[in-house]
Amino acid sequence: MGTFASAAPYYALHRPGYPDALYDHLREQFGLDGGQHVLDLGCGTGTIALALAPHAAVVHAVDPEPAMLAEGIRLAHEREAANVAWQAGDSTMLDRMGLPSIALCTMGKAIHWMNQRQVLADLDQVIAPAGGLAFISGAAVYERPTWLEVVEGIGTAHLGRGYRQTYGPAAHPADALDQYLAASAFSMFSTATFEQPLDFTVDDLVGMQFSFSYTSPAVLGDRKDAYEKDLRAALADFAPSGVFREVRQIECTTAVRP
Repeated sequence: MGTFASAAPYYALHRPGYPDALYDHLREQFGLDGGQHVLDLGCGTGTIALALAPHAAVVHAVDPEPAMLAEGIRLAHEREAANVAWQAGDSTMLDRMGLPSIALCTMGKAIHWMNQRQVLADLDQVIAPAGGLAFISGAAVYERPTWLEVVEGIGTAHLGRGYRQTYGPAAHPADALDQYLAASAFSMFSTATFEQPLDFTVDDLVGMQFSFSYTSPAVLGDRKDAYEKDLRAALADFAPSGVFREVRQIECTTAVRP
């Protein structure tokens, strides 16, 4: 079982969604009124796709990992979201997917696994003239939560220094996206931010680690049980209350043609 296949159930259960204000922003920016086609590229288990489904004719949810799609289909069934079209594929296949004219293409952190220059050129062929792109990511506001040092310490103990880089996205760093956009057809872009307070339990934080590429069950292998035991103990020692708080800043960069 591959990295993302093993992470899929944890991804569906433990990854926090995005605030409603983000989706309000996208609806306003792109005039989503239930009549448009939306593409969620690198959709994972459909966090964005399912949230936008009530405001689109069809959301085309594309991901290369069948296990992620399976979890997304399960969640769509639970939420009675019948207008999400799930499709196995990746950013190199945009010209072979038979997509209709797309009003909005959304991407989360999956963009960091893609050849950004090429995918922007390929999207120029499928995005409607008045359509555009939205790149969504989250980071801690003001400072990293202190409990993250505990999590990373356990990760380092079990997987070695730099484990997030070793087992995470290896190319196309986030800070280069502006440069790629400026050189693309979608060179008119801006970024909106939204604060999102979050509370986690120990179960939440442990499950979330298993949802990441760099600490997925496939990466941890036979170290998984020991890793989980040590992480639970360290988090319990750090916060006996069992509550772990974070304020995230959700960034949404939207890009359109001039």
